[in-house]
Amino acid sequence: MVHMEKISPEEVLFLSPPEMEEKKPYTALYRRWRPQLFSQVVGQEHVTRTLQNALASGRVAHAYLFCGLRGTGKTTMAKLLAKALNCLDGVKAEPCSRCRSCLEVTEGRNMDVLEIDAASNRGIDEIRDLREKARYAAAQNRCKVYIVDEVHMLTNEAFNALLKILEEPPPKVVFILATTEVYKLPLTVVSRCQRFDFQLLEVPEIARYLRDVSADIGFVVEEETLYLLARLAEGSMRDALGFLEQCRAYGGEKISYAQALEILGLTAPETIFNLLRAVVEEDIGGGLSVIQETVHRGRDLHRFLRELILYLRKLVLLQAGGDDEDNLKDVPGLKPYLIKQKDKFTSAVLLEMLEILQQLIYQLKGSSQPQFLLELAFLRLVRAYRFRQYLSPGALLSRLEDLEEKLQSAGLEGLAGRELLPPSGPGLNPGLNSNNKGENPAAGRSEPPSSAKTVFEEEFQASARTCEEKEAPCCGNSETRAPEAAPGIDPEGLQEFWDKQLLPEIKKQRKLNIHALLQEGRPISCREGIFTISFPPTHGIHKGRIESKEHRRYLESLLAQLLGTGVHIKVTLQENEKRAGVGGEAAEKKTNSTLKNSEEKRGDDFFIHQMLELFNGRLIETGGESLDSRDFWSFSLEEIGEPPEDEEAPF
Repeated sequence: MVHMEKISPEEVLFLSPPEMEEKKPYTALYRRWRPQLFSQVVGQEHVTRTLQNALASGRVAHAYLFCGLRGTGKTTMAKLLAKALNCLDGVKAEPCSRCRSCLEVTEGRNMDVLEIDAASNRGIDEIRDLREKARYAAAQNRCKVYIVDEVHMLTNEAFNALLKILEEPPPKVVFILATTEVYKLPLTVVSRCQRFDFQLLEVPEIARYLRDVSADIGFVVEEETLYLLARLAEGSMRDALGFLEQCRAYGGEKISYAQALEILGLTAPETIFNLLRAVVEEDIGGGLSVIQETVHRGRDLHRFLRELILYLRKLVLLQAGGDDEDNLKDVPGLKPYLIKQKDKFTSAVLLEMLEILQQLIYQLKGSSQPQFLLELAFLRLVRAYRFRQYLSPGALLSRLEDLEEKLQSAGLEGLAGRELLPPSGPGLNPGLNSNNKGENPAAGRSEPPSSAKTVFEEEFQASARTCEEKEAPCCGNSETRAPEAAPGIDPEGLQEFWDKQLLPEIKKQRKLNIHALLQEGRPISCREGIFTISFPPTHGIHKGRIESKEHRRYLESLLAQLLGTGVHIKVTLQENEKRAGVGGEAAEKKTNSTLKNSEEKRGDDFFIHQMLELFNGRLIETGGESLDSRDFWSFSLEEIGEPPEDEEAPF
């Protein structure tokens, strides 16, 4: 008979099956794979070599300053230095990592190696306590080591207290300060430490390290995924190991590139490719749909913008030339898409697009509608592409060559090497020159097919109108572009037409700015389709305003209505009237007489002389008494009328 021991119900609660026995706590990858030797540190050779030489030669400083971005190995290097200083095998270039002292430092329980978080112990009282304890010798080891992490968080008073102990350090005490923002430290503190700047790790270095870690833990990761994690870490090995651990928790024993994108919340390369394809094709709806889908999938728009900027940056590098393998070695997942689109953009387009996206990054900060800002930026990208791509010299030359080919295929001669002539019509001279009045310029040439005419007529006539607008205002001797000659008007009749028809009609139509400008000028001639207007030599501003495109178009239209035929405006100054044709000599005599009388009337009045010099004006009339600085010129608004609200000033 088997004797069975009785167990109380309370004891049953404390029994555990074999599979529920206590296991060793799980350790994160970045802690498990923390380097235990200087030779295991990745990417900081300039720091490890200097510290190893100092240890081997016995020239160890009393204070070190480790500065650099997160995850670059500052705290790890500080613990390695502490292990080497207190190793029981002696101070050597490498700690043994097996003795009691090294193991205690690794496990964080060495009583002579103190790690202080300055973010939570930032006051002067904590630094005073540190200064008092540092005066005592090490309890078990060779020296005391104080590791002050995030030292930039200390207050000014705490820095002053720390400065005192750095100036007069106790024997066998080493201070190691670590910070990510070295510019916040007082220069007096920095100058008393040996400073080491930790650099960001390169993507290939991180990818190789992740490959070794994955092989050790039995986790299958694609090469593209390794480079994706390394690039996402932005130079931090700790972040890269954290991403690898996150992917392992999601995929189990294996993870693909697409799964890594999903678990890390990244945008697929196809999305960026489709967005830029919408820019190239000017597909507004397609591009907005891509943005909408990205937002609905919960993607971080700031990270999406960084991925888009990276994509465009790689396109710029491809445009600049060089080896594609070197430019794309860190983005193997983007390589096929970049190769497809590298010829779709010019360098000018890519640079302008990068500027637009860089501005968008600042606009998104604090914005309550990031999607709206991203959509507006997409529209600006389309506009920038259209402007830079279609109006580039190469694109314009290609379009001209295509036009020549179309004209040649339609039976017309090419445009190269000959002048483009507008077709004859109302207001245009049908002849090529005055010596061939009865000849047809198209004689001896077959008429193009009607179908070709319908295809190219609009583009041909548009080019002809452009040439006419550019050449017609310049001179009146080009018979192929001059309008039909207006009926000749003698100078007296021309002045009467000017005073009784043209100016009153302009005032009637409420064009008071043009009316005020023309009142200072006078007509010179009207012949061969050219209506010449003259202004005094000092009225160059009036001449420029009348020659503006808007005023010229209005006056030519009004003169065509009043004269019954089309004319062009020519504006001159009185000093050029001899070259203007009819009426030049009489105008010069009249001007000289007016100026002479004005000089005689001016007298020696000093104030009038100063005003004429200041405003570059001309004297019209003076009173019998001498003017002084208290008198002002005045005019009546009834003479020129009250201008409407939308009418611009004459000057």
